[in-house]
Amino acid sequence: MCEIKVGSVTNAQRGAKALRRMGIKATLSRIENPSASDGCGFVLRVNCNDVDTAVDLLRKNGIRIVGTVEK
Repeated sequence: MCEIKVGSVTNAQRGAKALRRMGIKATLSRIENPSASDGCGFVLRVNCNDVDTAVDLLRKNGIRIVGTVEK
């Protein structure tokens, strides 16, 4: 699984909904010990095969991406 770090919990919720509408399975989770660079500490977990498409879709929907991590 890959994690897409987002800027706020609201963006995480909106992003998960947008990804699901486009057929990408996404789950919303909280980072256990977020650092200052992790934003709000929420991530969207998606299959790593879908991460590039997911990031593009999120950006097109105005969701601020803080970073991505493969877990």
